[in-house]
Amino acid sequence: MNKKDQIITKISELGGSISGNIYLQGVSEGIMGLLPIIIVGAFASLFKGLPIPLWQNVLASTGINHLLNMVVLATTNMLGIYFVYNIARSLAKKLNVEGTLVPVLAIVMYLILLPETVMKGKNPVAFLSYDYLGTQGMIVAIIIGILIVKIYQAILNANLVVKMPEGTPDYVSKSFSALIPSFIIVVITMLIRFLFKLTPYGNVFDCIYKILQMPLTDLLGGSLLPMCILQLLNSVLWILGIHPGFILSLTAPILFGLDFKNQAAFAAGKAVPSIIGMAFSYSTTIAVFYTAFGIAVLLFGKSDRMKAVGKISIVPAIFGISEPLIFGLPVLLNPIIALPWIICPIINFSLGYFLTSIGLVARYAGVTVFNFPMIATGLVNGSISIAFMEIGLCILDVIIFMPFIRALDKKYQLEKAESEQEA
Repeated sequence: MNKKDQIITKISELGGSISGNIYLQGVSEGIMGLLPIIIVGAFASLFKGLPIPLWQNVLASTGINHLLNMVVLATTNMLGIYFVYNIARSLAKKLNVEGTLVPVLAIVMYLILLPETVMKGKNPVAFLSYDYLGTQGMIVAIIIGILIVKIYQAILNANLVVKMPEGTPDYVSKSFSALIPSFIIVVITMLIRFLFKLTPYGNVFDCIYKILQMPLTDLLGGSLLPMCILQLLNSVLWILGIHPGFILSLTAPILFGLDFKNQAAFAAGKAVPSIIGMAFSYSTTIAVFYTAFGIAVLLFGKSDRMKAVGKISIVPAIFGISEPLIFGLPVLLNPIIALPWIICPIINFSLGYFLTSIGLVARYAGVTVFNFPMIATGLVNGSISIAFMEIGLCILDVIIFMPFIRALDKKYQLEKAESEQEA
């Protein structure tokens, strides 16, 4: 094995170990399993905030505005609770931790750690803020989702459970077997709450949000360079044959958090705060880029192989599915396709960021619908200007791909001619 192959093998092994990490998989599946809830909340925010005076008058006069607001409160503003439940449930399955109460105990820990907001007045009332139940609690939810499963697993491994006599109904035995773990977890949670009360932050939510979540949000949402680096890494991993899904697992909570802030501002009729978010990222890269790639192959491929790949891949590409192109063309270890594959998403992201920052294109409302075609992704984010930008970026990508597709097509035609001569 030569040095180049050794390097590729080592990178593949590293990527495989990262993408195969059971904790990343548990978190990723837990978050992605909530996409229907995320999308419903996003559309409720979109309908609530459409800047059309007649539409806003209808919403106000019919009471639909209040109903849409309740949908947002029950979906987007409760995602911390949903995250902690689904992540704990997903990870417990992957680690083969028995116990139907594990995700419920995750919610219990989450709620015990929540700070109360006290309304001062003649009759003070303590209540839980939606801020902590929603976007500000997402990183804490991930930590608790993992922590609760590991604690429960350790308790079971130590055999600290109540065992019922033989003949006891199964559902009764399972309920009692979870009794001691439940007590231990609650005591641990109380101790954690007490210790964080002694810190300057006062609670775990503010601590994690200010130390970890806010800096990460500012890093990814406030600057173009980090996202371009991540996109570069994503493209290079595909070329090396490594699925980059773990990158999405790591960045999804932050990007979705940026989207949720945009949704809230859009629904309230305020200025959308962030350019970057999951909606912006999906639109400028996957929705536009895959479509352009498929169109380029279909238009400029003349060999039988390219024609076949173009016909098979164009429809999936329009809906954000790249595998027919990646494995059919292929993209993997293909030096001819490597350059446009790497630079097009970065160009799209950078141009999209620039056009949005100067106000030529509207900021995204934060509505992320995966496997939605370009133009539609722009329209659902509240502005036709986004759809026009997507069309422009798609045309640019097709032009960039053109010489490389023709070069690869010529190579395939020569290979076919040589094989026919040998035959």
